[in-house]
Amino acid sequence: MSNTMDRVVDKVKEASPNMHGELESLKSSFGQLRGDVMDLLSHAFGVGREGAGAAKEGASEAMEALKDRMKDLKARGSDGVSAVEKKIEENPIPAALIAFGVGYVLAKFLTRR
Repeated sequence: MSNTMDRVVDKVKEASPNMHGELESLKSSFGQLRGDVMDLLSHAFGVGREGAGAAKEGASEAMEALKDRMKDLKARGSDGVSAVEKKIEENPIPAALIAFGVGYVLAKFLTRR
């Protein structure tokens, strides 16, 4: 049995320098892999932040465009109301007759059920 034990010890001693070199190589590979993964995650989060920033900027621009559009519609609506008021002031009797006629037709239409 001692002979077997001596052979095992000899094999361990022979393998020890090789194992040490391979262990160092393995440590180096894992270190490089860890660095690569950290770079990949850093890049992925950076792209995510850039995408979120671009989306936020796009939403801000869309909101500004919507506000401008609403201001334009409000101005056009105000101009339209002013034009109608002016026409009514210029022609009050025809305006009253038109309003009466529209009211009469709506009343007949709604009570017809």
